[in-house]
Amino acid sequence: MRITGIDASTGKQVTIESADANKDFVEAMMNFSLSEEDIKHLIDKLDVSADIKSALFTFSRTTIRIGQSVLKIGRKIIDYIATIFKEFPNASFGMIFGAIVGFLISSIPFIGVVLGPIVTPIIIALGMIVGVYNDIQDKALLRRITEVNSSFYALRTAG
Repeated sequence: MRITGIDASTGKQVTIESADANKDFVEAMMNFSLSEEDIKHLIDKLDVSADIKSALFTFSRTTIRIGQSVLKIGRKIIDYIATIFKEFPNASFGMIFGAIVGFLISSIPFIGVVLGPIVTPIIIALGMIVGVYNDIQDKALLRRITEVNSSFYALRTAG
């Protein structure tokens, strides 16, 4: 299936083909645990600067097209982060965000192009990506972050 998105740094359309981007994957990416209002509330109550909150809102509105479906990929990532944040309340939102998005950018070239220019300042501002492996003491949290990363498998390879 054809996957398209806009490179946030150049504004140009980027397209890949993926045999793994099937109907089940699209449906999974379109199901959310939180409403847009819940995500907005979560971001609003974070103890970070207004610039970081604005960048997170922008990130949450990032979309890609798979076939005829438009996926709110940024919202899906924030949705996963919020779910993990609820499961592991002792971990910080920034650490979870940095771990998931860092893994995604490094392992999925397409997502890196589409989200990289938006995400990089957020990760730098949160200052978590450098020390994320040192900070993760809970193996269950690390397994959950790895599990979320693997849910984006269809975006990983060009078919």
